Amino acid sequence: MKLGISLLVSALVLFSCKKDTETALPVLKAIGTQVTEGFSGTTKAVISFELSKPAVKEVTFTISTADGTAKAGEDYVAVTSVPVTIAAGELSKKVEVLIQGDEIMDFNRYFTVNAENVVNATADNATAYITILDNDGYTATSDADGVVTPNTYPKMSLVWSDEFDGAQLNTSSWTYEKGAGGWGNNELQEYTDSPTNVFIENGRLNIKAIKEGARYTSGRLVTRGKKEFIYGRIDIRAKMPVGKGIWPALWMLGSNISTVPWPACGEIDIMEYLGHENFKVYGTAHYDDGGHKSQGSSYSLTSGNFSDKFHVFTLMWQENSMVWYVDYQKYFQFSKTGTPFNSKFFFIMNVAVGGNWPGNPDNTTVFPQSMIVDYVRVFQ
Repeated sequence: MKLGISLLVSALVLFSCKKDTETALPVLKAIGTQVTEGFSGTTKAVISFELSKPAVKEVTFTISTADGTAKAGEDYVAVTSVPVTIAAGELSKKVEVLIQGDEIMDFNRYFTVNAENVVNATADNATAYITILDNDGYTATSDADGVVTPNTYPKMSLVWSDEFDGAQLNTSSWTYEKGAGGWGNNELQEYTDSPTNVFIENGRLNIKAIKEGARYTSGRLVTRGKKEFIYGRIDIRAKMPVGKGIWPALWMLGSNISTVPWPACGEIDIMEYLGHENFKVYGTAHYDDGGHKSQGSSYSLTSGNFSDKFHVFTLMWQENSMVWYVDYQKYFQFSKTGTPFNSKFFFIMNVAVGGNWPGNPDNTTVFPQSMIVDYVRVFQ
């Protein structure tokens, strides 16, 4: 008798669970998308709202957009409380939002489309992220000295710059890093704060590598603890030195390097250059992923070189993405979620002599050699 009662209870429990499963409300989920913005007019972003199972009753909700880095009226057409219905027996419904095109070189941007006032479904994940992929560029313009870029951009503000217009280096922004010892790369130079190695002339910063007998001196400047940034557009206009064993760089390190050693702090090489390859520059990201990892690429001029005229080196840096340009020409994109590239970084400008990568100077190398920087600008 007890066995019969037990079987009856088990059957009732199974029936109850089956009934609960059948009558449980479906779950509504929003699926985002990526859209290339276009140069004019509008482009449709299609968002799908999907149910975990077919609806027994029609599911209704409203959708509204919300700004992220993309702004309503500039980047997309806002919608507010627009009704949407998924009919009984259906699994999904697609909705459209208009993306506004332009010819402004900008970051990739995002906004959200949110389901609200949901009836006959639960909505645990009903926010769709729409990423607008920028496809614009500019045509580089030049003066007698080389390529130039503007000091304003649409949709961005200049948050810091050094135009090097003063008589001396602005030490409220820059610090001299001094010393020899190879700097971890078997380099030959000793960095000094001598005005023969670092000076302002004609509104431009000069970092000069000098050979003094068997000794090499040069300059290394950092903005650590003074000017540190997270994200933005960085333009640096500079002219390179030339010669075997000459190794200038415009780069950044994570501001937390004193507590999070390299490479975990992160390194962003906006521009590196080897003096014996005066037609080519490199852009690289360094980080820790079970050990030192790096990703990067190079850009080569089709004519001329980086030592005869000025060129502009640009980093477009936003959350989880960095893009490198030379004279508005994109040549490398890097994406990585999480640390270290979502934290503050500081600038470094230096001219190394010798080292593991370029090798040492030889009898063809002429000294002195200078990297000349016209400006550094940060837009956000």
